[in-house]
Amino acid sequence: MRSLRIHAKRLLRGFFLMLGLLAIVLTWNTWRLESRQIRVQPQPAMKLDEQALISRFQAAIRIPSISKPLAKLTAEDPIYQFRDFLSETFPELHEDPWICRTGRVFGDDAIASVLLEWPGENPDLGGILLMSHFDVVPVESSSKAVWRHPPFDGTQDDEFVWGRGTLDCKQGVMAILEAMRRLVEDGFRPERTIYVALGHDEELGGQDGNLKMADWMRRNGRRLHVVLDEGGCIFKDFPGMNRPTALVGIAEKGILNILLSVDVAAQEVGHGSMPPPQTAVGTIATAVAKLQSQPFPVRIEGGLKDTLTYLGPEMPSVVSRVAMANLWLFQPLVTRQLAAKPSGNALIRTTLAPTVIQGGIEYNILPHHAEGMLNLRLLPGDSVDEAVDYVRQVINDSRVQITPQEHPKPASSMTDPQSDAFLKLQKTLGEIYPEAVVAPFVLVGSTDSVHYSAICDHILRIIPHRISERDTQRFHGIDERIAKQDYIDLVRFYHRLVHNTAGPTTAPE
Repeated sequence: MRSLRIHAKRLLRGFFLMLGLLAIVLTWNTWRLESRQIRVQPQPAMKLDEQALISRFQAAIRIPSISKPLAKLTAEDPIYQFRDFLSETFPELHEDPWICRTGRVFGDDAIASVLLEWPGENPDLGGILLMSHFDVVPVESSSKAVWRHPPFDGTQDDEFVWGRGTLDCKQGVMAILEAMRRLVEDGFRPERTIYVALGHDEELGGQDGNLKMADWMRRNGRRLHVVLDEGGCIFKDFPGMNRPTALVGIAEKGILNILLSVDVAAQEVGHGSMPPPQTAVGTIATAVAKLQSQPFPVRIEGGLKDTLTYLGPEMPSVVSRVAMANLWLFQPLVTRQLAAKPSGNALIRTTLAPTVIQGGIEYNILPHHAEGMLNLRLLPGDSVDEAVDYVRQVINDSRVQITPQEHPKPASSMTDPQSDAFLKLQKTLGEIYPEAVVAPFVLVGSTDSVHYSAICDHILRIIPHRISERDTQRFHGIDERIAKQDYIDLVRFYHRLVHNTAGPTTAPE
């Protein structure tokens, strides 16, 4: 009995020793958690004729430049009206030393996208490319009455400008061009060549816009140091943070569509009153149910680790900082919390969404054929082939044909957040938005920027206007709007970014 008590005491001492060592490790790692934020002096607000800027922005919103395939564009289409509006509104950017390219330069007179070039003093330096797009998604007819202000009126009130394109993505187009005009007026002379790519079909994938502009640049030996496109924003109420959070996309997920199909034998087709154990529709439904019950594995290395590394030291909660500093222990807890919401779940794994199921022609006829479509968003590091293999293994049914659809888009490569390109952007964000924490992340949507990956190693994605959780529903939704102050700050942001990335202090690569 005495030996059992001694043994129990030894076990207890060992337990408390291990607990103490764990506390030391957790404390040490948390103490070593260093901020990744850059200390910079906020820039004094550049004086601008704010009402004139807003008025021109309103005029841009009033042109209903809705995305259409090239074959459906007519000479009077608002897409071309918008291109003409840009040349009339910004004549300084369409004359020497600027070069404007559009239409036939990229292979077809009908192409409405615009590539502006401001030649730099040092052609040996890689250029910078600022991107945005002026096509917008349509407004559902039945929803127009629900909008607070008509979607193509460009209405302003005391705080906001309202209308389709205010968030996606005419605010980027107009702010970039307003900043360029101010730089011209200031007598700025860039060291790096500056390009501005304005797409007319981003909402359709950019196949006739930025894809062809990027091909033209590649064929003509143009090389870019950095590309900046839409993607992240400044989130006013990001989970776990008590400060606005500027998320910069350093990569974006890929896109893969997979068709599932089933054809049953002749003896399994007939009257609905005498069904076999499983119909064609039932087989597809079972395959979909298997996939939804076995999602792709969690991978924190697919870009999320960088996000947590940057946000962790800035979190106000001690518990949160301990967890971020010790992911080796708390990763399951962190990922479980992220997986609880669709927005968080999209950050930690390749996602799979069944979007279409079709089969049958009448309620009482057993169908011969049924099919379903899956939309996958691939986390960086997950290839197209690996994703297809995973789907096949989970379904594990030889009756189901699994057919990847044409033109999948692999996940992009990742820009190093320690690169000069990211650090210059981070510095600029700190100068214009000193209240914000800056962090890299993987964009779960897609942009036109991937078309430039063959000529640029540093692609970054953010238009830094401030948005709330409610505002995220306004993208492609109802009551799209932007705060007037946010739009004015965007002009200041692009103006300062060009100074930091293309100015005379730029060092050779």
